[in-house]
Amino acid sequence: MKFEAAFDTAVKMRYPVLAVGKAGLGKTVALNWIAAQSGAAYCEVAQHTKAIRPMFLMLHDAYGVQKDSKHTYDLAKDCMNFLGARYGPTRPLLVDEYQNFTPTVLRELLHLQERCGFALLLAGNTHRLASTRRDTHAMDQIESRIGMRFEIGQPTREDCVRIGAEHGVEGADAYEAIVIYGENTSLRALCHLLQNCTAATSGVGGIRLSRIETTLRVMSCGSDALKLLHERGDDLRRSA
Repeated sequence: MKFEAAFDTAVKMRYPVLAVGKAGLGKTVALNWIAAQSGAAYCEVAQHTKAIRPMFLMLHDAYGVQKDSKHTYDLAKDCMNFLGARYGPTRPLLVDEYQNFTPTVLRELLHLQERCGFALLLAGNTHRLASTRRDTHAMDQIESRIGMRFEIGQPTREDCVRIGAEHGVEGADAYEAIVIYGENTSLRALCHLLQNCTAATSGVGGIRLSRIETTLRVMSCGSDALKLLHERGDDLRRSA
């Protein structure tokens, strides 16, 4: 998974890494999965967290640190302490929807990472941060602090197979179906499908092709997905 490669790079380099892709590809799903597997701290930049003080509050929440002060200066000093490993090893930080930051606030986060040295993975959409002519200097500093950039695309066959195994998919035909579905939709759509399949089976037994097809019939746009699965299945049988 491309996100795993980006995360591993951030941990090894201790330099900010950027992972970007089109909206709807399942970036949030992937980041939450990495956070659950690795123990990394996760946060999402919303409209109310894109200023400097709310950004510091967001970091406190992500790491489960009590906010003892209301003043920006003190909040910043607290962040320096817990992100600088003063209280033990610092968990990596995953920041979702980073493009919602203003350039000035993102520069402040990158400055914090530079001083503390924690692993940082920024993820979001491909469009650039909204900026003005006054932000030119901040944008230059941001670009110079990003260690590596990863472009996130459609799920690969390997991604789909791994996700299928984690959800208990059984049978070569079922795996072929989820690969076709995942490669033509997104990571988020594939996980949603398999979660619905699991719910329908009440978690008892594996997910076979018949269950996938039954679940697709009751999902919105499922008829188009079923048609695609059958067409691709016919193509594979003819080429065999």
